[in-house]
Amino acid sequence: MAEPSAATQSPSIPSSSSRAETSTPGSSGSPGACPALGTKSCSSSCAVHDLIFWRDVKKTGFVFATTLIMLLSLAAFSVISVVSYLILALLSVTISFRIYKSIIQAVQKSEEGHPFNWLSSCG
Repeated sequence: MAEPSAATQSPSIPSSSSRAETSTPGSSGSPGACPALGTKSCSSSCAVHDLIFWRDVKKTGFVFATTLIMLLSLAAFSVISVVSYLILALLSVTISFRIYKSIIQAVQKSEEGHPFNWLSSCG
C-alpha cells in the first residue's frame, strides 16, 4: 500500500515547549502571553483566538452551545418568534428571581428592598 503524500498529511501541532521557542519577536514567551499581540494583556482578538482554540473549555462550550441553539432556532422559526421567546424567557427568569427574593426577605425578615432597585435609580 502506498503512503500518502506530504500534501495530504495533516500538519503536526507543536508542543508547548516548541511553541515558546517559536514565539514572535517582542513577545515575552510566557504562557499567559497573547501570541497574536505579543503581550500579556489580551484584547478582543486574543479573546476570539482563545475561544477558537478552546483554551477555556467552559467558556467556549457555552459560546458554541448558545450559537448552535440560536442557529437551529432561526432555522426553524422566524427572527421575530425567536426574539419574542428570548424576551419572554428573560421576563420569566426576572419575575421568578423577584418572587424568590421577596420570599427570602419575608422568611428572614430583612429589609433588603427590591433586587432591581439599582436599575431604577437615576444617578
